[in-house]
Amino acid sequence: MLEEPERILETMRRRELDIQILELQLKHGLTKKRAESKLLIMYYKACNVVSRAKLMMHGINSHDVKAPDPPGSPDQIDPWNDHQKKRI
Repeated sequence: MLEEPERILETMRRRELDIQILELQLKHGLTKKRAESKLLIMYYKACNVVSRAKLMMHGINSHDVKAPDPPGSPDQIDPWNDHQKKRI
């Protein structure tokens, strides 16, 4: 049961990092797709609100769940990268 909240928290942290990156790109004028970036930021924020509500419904705070592995850990495989070796 604890695996799902960990996954939710990890996804929320990734979205927050993506939000920060998009906001910095907008701030420094590094993107030409301003409207799309702003919509994506709003979407990620809404997803994080829904995820927090789901965790609260289960009675789980971010302090109750251990920190997830860093993104570069060998336990995580990127499904979109065809060049990674697949585990059997």
